[in-house]
Amino acid sequence: MIADVIDISTLMICTFLSTMVVGIFMLQVWFTDRRHAAAGYWCLTMWVGSLATSLYALRPIGFPMLTVGLGNGLAMLAYALMWAGFRVFDRRPVYRLVVLAGPLVWSLAYLFVPQVAGDVNNRIILSSLIITAYSIWMGVDIWRGRGGETLPTRTMSAIFFLSHGVIYSLRIPMAVLSPAGLGNGTAHSPWFAVFSLELFAHTILAAIAMLVLIKERGEALYRQASRTDALTGIANRGSFLEDVRTHLPGGAGTLMVFDLDRFKAINDTHGHGAGDAVLKRFSARISSWLEEGMLFCRFGGEEFALFAPGHDMERAEAFAEVLRREVAAMSVVCEGREIGVSVSIGLADVATFGADFDHLHSAADSALYAAKEAGRNRVMRAAPAGAGLADVARRMREPVTPASGLAASG
Repeated sequence: MIADVIDISTLMICTFLSTMVVGIFMLQVWFTDRRHAAAGYWCLTMWVGSLATSLYALRPIGFPMLTVGLGNGLAMLAYALMWAGFRVFDRRPVYRLVVLAGPLVWSLAYLFVPQVAGDVNNRIILSSLIITAYSIWMGVDIWRGRGGETLPTRTMSAIFFLSHGVIYSLRIPMAVLSPAGLGNGTAHSPWFAVFSLELFAHTILAAIAMLVLIKERGEALYRQASRTDALTGIANRGSFLEDVRTHLPGGAGTLMVFDLDRFKAINDTHGHGAGDAVLKRFSARISSWLEEGMLFCRFGGEEFALFAPGHDMERAEAFAEVLRREVAAMSVVCEGREIGVSVSIGLADVATFGADFDHLHSAADSALYAAKEAGRNRVMRAAPAGAGLADVARRMREPVTPASGLAASG
């Protein structure tokens, strides 16, 4: 008989030991980096679960109010805390009523409904309903989080919790169709032993999933930090170059190079704090106008770069002119003083200068220099081979009509 091979109390002792070990690791993770707030909830999950399984293991001794009543209540609380941990992990709100609902429903039923306290199969049905609800809710939440953050283990974890919820719900029809007997203070049946083994495996795998998700989140945060400019929050030079080079082969587009006019004078007159405020405000203003697929970065100092895939020179020129006017219209207030800002922009397109980024950037940088020489606060195209600078400057002083479809919502 399976029930004779699988000893429930031994399984509970093994579960107790495993959850204790994971709880210690979770506590260490939480103490090491408080950004992993979910680890705090999951640490509590493991400790509460450890206490619940230790009470399960003591059922042959007696004291059903503790080993059955309190033990099952703590198991519900462990699942509720696990659910809360996944909500925090995905930056969703945690509802205290939901956390307390499962343990409270169990406690009230066990204390005041004789059919629950006196019948092991009714207890199986009620506990299965509660744990199934938490498990499926966790699986759905984890699955929904795939759109906002790509973590390798997320999909597998979602499937794992959903499948556990489905499997655990099967205890309900089994308790109705083939009621378990009572032996040594707990249910005694082949099917109950199999479900207890699945619960043990689920506990181990859930602990592993939580630890791996925390590890993957940490790695993702470090990767993001390595690709982001610390001051402005936009892409840095390295990540921009990496992304642009994936668009260049066989593609079309235009590179725009920005340089804030007289930025050194801003730092010298108003201080570096004001200069930082200008850089952040400029980055935010340009970012608010970006179209889908555009890449924008701080290239270094007060120099920025934007690559517009699929934009020919005419369309990119019109877009750059809109950005130039937006920047000229904004002002930055720092310590009660208003600071005017303007930007010069140089453009070079892939159709004219090719898909080699260094060549493209050199052409756009030359156009930027020409814009500075021509009086700043203007957009300048890079001159194709053989074109004179005077002709380019003349063309850039002509009025530019913004491209259709650019809304004034920036």
